[in-house]
Amino acid sequence: MATPRKIGICIVMIIPTFVFSGLLWQWFHSWFPVIGMIIVMGILCARIIARLSTGQEQEAH
Repeated sequence: MATPRKIGICIVMIIPTFVFSGLLWQWFHSWFPVIGMIIVMGILCARIIARLSTGQEQEAH
């Protein structure tokens, strides 16, 4: 997979991270849930990129 596509996927993953981190901050007023959300989204982004890089994506026919 091309490097610009990997970077684009990570940039797109920033949007839900901002939204859900702000929501968690509003609910808990603590940095721990916010940091947890950032870690979860980082892991999710890495798994998406790894899956697309190995060519395991399923194409609908």
